[in-house]
Amino acid sequence: MVNNRKLSASCIVIKDDKILVVKHTYGAAAGKYLIPGGFSEENEMPRETAEREVLEETGVTVQANDLIAVRFTTQEVWTIFTAAYVRGVPSSDQCENEEALFMPVDKLLESENVVETTKELVKSTLGVDKPALKRSDFVNSRFDASTWQLFI
Repeated sequence: MVNNRKLSASCIVIKDDKILVVKHTYGAAAGKYLIPGGFSEENEMPRETAEREVLEETGVTVQANDLIAVRFTTQEVWTIFTAAYVRGVPSSDQCENEEALFMPVDKLLESENVVETTKELVKSTLGVDKPALKRSDFVNSRFDASTWQLFI
């Protein structure tokens, strides 16, 4: 499989007032907690990427739902979804992260060991006045739902 280093996706998974996070092992976020996610594989839609990455990094199965944020840089597009917890106990992948856990929201927001973007995404997700973009049932007639999705 080919990784697409321009497209990535993550999930905010909330269970019992706790957020699923991983403690990263490399790069600018080494030693810090952040939401799980990663790069898309060839021909993979963002929701699929988000669900696969959460499972690979934490052992937790989720169902990605609403699109809550998109981050753009000149190098990459990162999509962030809310996700429903399905099953599994968080465990480290012993590669990209050294720890996976459900962290209490208050601890996450106060910790200096959580990356700022994760804190901002969690605050926004928990905000009651911010509507998420919902996946529309509409699919352009030239495509099918597996390759074309509209969030409005």
